[in-house]
Amino acid sequence: MLFVVLALAFSTNLASPLLPLYRAHYGLSTTAVTALFAVYSLGVLAMLLVGGTFAERYGSLPVATTGLVLAVISAVLFFAASGTLVLFVARFVGGLAVGTFMGTSNSLLLRMTPPERRTRIMGFSSTLNLFGFGLGPAIGGLWMRFLPGNPVRAPFVFLSVVLLAALAALLTLRVGRAEKGAREPLAIRLGVPPEGRRAFWRLAGPAIFASFGFGSIAFSLLPGIANHLFGAQDRGIGGLLVFLMTTSGAVMQLVGKPADTRVRLASGFTLLAIGSWLVVAGELADLPAAILAGSVLQGAGNGWTFQTSLRIAAEVAVVGDRIRVMSTYFLCAYLGLSLPALLTGVLAHLLGLLPAIAVVSGLLTLLMLW
Repeated sequence: MLFVVLALAFSTNLASPLLPLYRAHYGLSTTAVTALFAVYSLGVLAMLLVGGTFAERYGSLPVATTGLVLAVISAVLFFAASGTLVLFVARFVGGLAVGTFMGTSNSLLLRMTPPERRTRIMGFSSTLNLFGFGLGPAIGGLWMRFLPGNPVRAPFVFLSVVLLAALAALLTLRVGRAEKGAREPLAIRLGVPPEGRRAFWRLAGPAIFASFGFGSIAFSLLPGIANHLFGAQDRGIGGLLVFLMTTSGAVMQLVGKPADTRVRLASGFTLLAIGSWLVVAGELADLPAAILAGSVLQGAGNGWTFQTSLRIAAEVAVVGDRIRVMSTYFLCAYLGLSLPALLTGVLAHLLGLLPAIAVVSGLLTLLMLW
């Protein structure tokens, strides 16, 4: 199951470093590239809102399997795309895949894991998610720079093979028939049990929103990072820098101390904020070393923040509310990925890119202090 989590996470950002190639290949405007991001986010959020209903009707395993099938369809559409319409459909289907899978896969992991091992397994899950988030841009960047084949199409052949292997692994799982419910009308199925709301809304929800929000800002700066470090707008190398940032987070999650949940989360917040502001300051002051150091620190802080917030969400997700709690958690995450990036885009038209990033970073820092 953990390999399946890694495969889906890998698929989420594979197209990110390739967007400039799509702009040239299909003649996309800047607005169209922004729209590609928007339709992906729309697909994710739509399925996070209603995916819980499907999981309650049919069970977590069939819904997670459907998410993986949608990911395969998205990869095939990317490979076969001959125009902008198919490209937009592929992006939207990819968003549906992530939204369908993310909300149910972790509840499935919780069902399959004995109570005494759940903390460790959820830690592995968050580590593999982070590693996969960075591995996608790294592979995309490598294909742009070094690997053979058309970089607009060849990466999706590789992705399809990985996803089909993950689908085969998922189909071998055998779980009980629990969690099927009555066929209620399609509706939003989100929520946190009363006894866990304080921990979730004071810690887990804001933490993952801010973590993904800072991540979206960092991704927007990667072309500038590559420019400062290598003297040219090298977006392929930018994909490798994303991998460096997320890998530092994955490695940080393997550090066992501090073990206390609140101390670990506060430490992650601190590293995340320092690293994020160091990236902004390095961009403003034209200091590549500060940008690189800030990226590593931000990734390390993101590792602890993601890991600990997911652990908190898993602890408050009692048996009857696992699907709803995990859907709510990942809804916070992908709202964090979407809203700060969109706000940055709006403010950039008014203030310029770097001032806009500074304003949004300030708002996210305030949220972390709340």
